[in-house]
Amino acid sequence: MDASRRGDRLKLFRLLMPKKIAIVCRLAEGLSGATSMIFEHARRLKEAGWEVHVYAQLFNRRALENAGARIHWVAGWPWGSSLKRRIFAARADRLAGRGGHDLIHGYGDSFFQDVLSLHNCVHAAHEAVYASPLPDNSAVGRLHARILSGEGFKKLIANSRLMKEDVVRRFAVAPEKIIVIYPGYDSKRFNAQARLRLRAQARQELGYSGDDVIFGLITSGDFIKRGVDVFLRALGILAGHKIRFKALVAGQESRLGPYLRLASDEGIAARVRFLPPTPRVEKYYYALDVYAHPAHFEEFGISVAEALACGLPVLANQKVGASEIMTGEARNYLPERSGPEVLARAMEALALDVGLRQRLGALGLAAVRDKTWDHNFAATHSVYKELLAARLPP
Repeated sequence: MDASRRGDRLKLFRLLMPKKIAIVCRLAEGLSGATSMIFEHARRLKEAGWEVHVYAQLFNRRALENAGARIHWVAGWPWGSSLKRRIFAARADRLAGRGGHDLIHGYGDSFFQDVLSLHNCVHAAHEAVYASPLPDNSAVGRLHARILSGEGFKKLIANSRLMKEDVVRRFAVAPEKIIVIYPGYDSKRFNAQARLRLRAQARQELGYSGDDVIFGLITSGDFIKRGVDVFLRALGILAGHKIRFKALVAGQESRLGPYLRLASDEGIAARVRFLPPTPRVEKYYYALDVYAHPAHFEEFGISVAEALACGLPVLANQKVGASEIMTGEARNYLPERSGPEVLARAMEALALDVGLRQRLGALGLAAVRDKTWDHNFAATHSVYKELLAARLPP
């Protein structure tokens, strides 16, 4: 065997050897998209033969251990938002750096990593919501600026082209260092067949009749950013048009009072239910006829993908990253930004036209079919292999 073939075999052997990875995220718990991704990746990495280590301050021990991950607690600091984040980043970098890992995958909470998954464009989101620059004292903003301006990563995984374009423009990151990989969804929980089979049961559990057209907005939280006020005002307009409907808003919100008052002011308090987050969030989708996501800025929006996977027509806008996967007639219902009047017109059209709902639902289902967690992980794993291969001697 010549030296070239021996070298190729040695490279292949090294690539196939069991690898050790550190996943760094300050909060590895809850129902956020980032947390879901960590759990899904940890399980698949373990199945692929990796040794998985998670460095976090707060974590869901059961979920991580069930995924096969080893947990490393990073001691927190109780005072000062900015100081708290800087201390975590420094401690996590030090602990992960000592671990002898082949790769470090960070989630926006550490200064240095091989792969950075960015889930929030805090500067762009603040500008979209408040029409003003993010304050200089924003702890998350300062940390992200330090990571992105200093390029404390080899590859950045962006959740959407919307995110990539903002990072390139705002922080002058080289476009070739950024790869867009859409977050995934669980196709066993979120699928059109399950929705059709369990729709009546879900509606009964939530107290809806079979004749109601049900609109919904589902989010992990941050009602301001997700445009819950736009949704409620659009429903108020719809009520004035004598459309028969009910609606639900699901998610974590510490200041619910203003939204309850807005629903009352719009004359729709009896028609809208505000529901808490739940691990069984799929039952909310099963009950719906139309999903609305009028966010002012959304880096992706896993709830949009989940709604599409359930065969629901989705009303979003071009500032929602997940809208990038929508095609055909569905794009006619993607304004540049959402306003109550525009959203109400689209909602009315869907409320009155069952055929339109079915067409948009079918288009969305086809668009999201290859966007599961399996596909997301396969694309992410390819990034890992690319970085590992680049380290091998020529």
